Amino acid sequence: MKRSLDLYIAPIPDAQNFLPVLPKERQAYLDATKNERVKAQRYMAWVALLRGLKHSCGLDAEDAKLSKTENGKWVSKVCGVSISHCGTAVAAAVSRRDVGVDIEPLESARYREALLDRIATEAERKLFPALSTEQRIAVLWTRKEAAFKRGDRNLPTPIEADASAKNIRSIAIRLGNIEYSVSAAGEEGIPLRVFEIDGERITERTDYELLSEPKPYYVYLLRCARDRLYAGVTTDPDRRFSEHGGTARGARFTRAFRPEAIAALWETDSRSQAQKLEARIKKLKRAQKERLIEQNAFDLFDDAADPNAYRRLR
Repeated sequence: MKRSLDLYIAPIPDAQNFLPVLPKERQAYLDATKNERVKAQRYMAWVALLRGLKHSCGLDAEDAKLSKTENGKWVSKVCGVSISHCGTAVAAAVSRRDVGVDIEPLESARYREALLDRIATEAERKLFPALSTEQRIAVLWTRKEAAFKRGDRNLPTPIEADASAKNIRSIAIRLGNIEYSVSAAGEEGIPLRVFEIDGERITERTDYELLSEPKPYYVYLLRCARDRLYAGVTTDPDRRFSEHGGTARGARFTRAFRPEAIAALWETDSRSQAQKLEARIKKLKRAQKERLIEQNAFDLFDDAADPNAYRRLR
């Protein structure tokens, strides 16, 4: 396989058709799972792994020599593998060497400040400052679980794992209506590829946010032909303005009303923050958008958007 860390993610269907899987040890493990909901999670995680092995390495279950270690970890004698599941989605990781993966919803009511204090060191609590407390808990926990799984569970619990390790990649990615944190621990510096499994299709996803390498996101308001206004999100405002100016990568709206200038531009530290502001701007009436442009009037959002999270550039 290519020298890469390949992630495969998939939602768990509401109705699951359990087909036989290999090796026999995994099938026996599934047969022994009495809770149908948990069985669906374990089954779908294994399907994601088998599909990933075939897609990345051209290996089936027999060729990959999959087995379960004494401490409960599934391994391959040919390459690095790992699986994870939560209530609504699964993740599998495939790489040339040892790898660990974990997936959790990016936001959950069970993520509270007290949980952050319990799982994270003082230094770890300072990581990912642009994220909310809920989001930070999800990311830190998946990073610890991924490191724990890759280390063959030599640590007493995942809490002892170092969430700041440079060989861990963390992404935020949406499946349906839910955004997930997915972390994978593997070789440092190798390319990351992300794929979604949807039935028989495997599609590469590039629309994720790489949380382990924060970069600024920009929310822009364009003044377009016939004095129309258009809001969007990008990581490169100048490039996106050029794309809107007449390329196939521009929006349908800007193909009809060509952009003339960037009327307003804000910088923020995460894609989710940028998307929240974009969505709120699009709900404003025309006169309100003009006031936002002229006065940076965040009071229009009724405290739903924190002005401190956005830096006005233009």
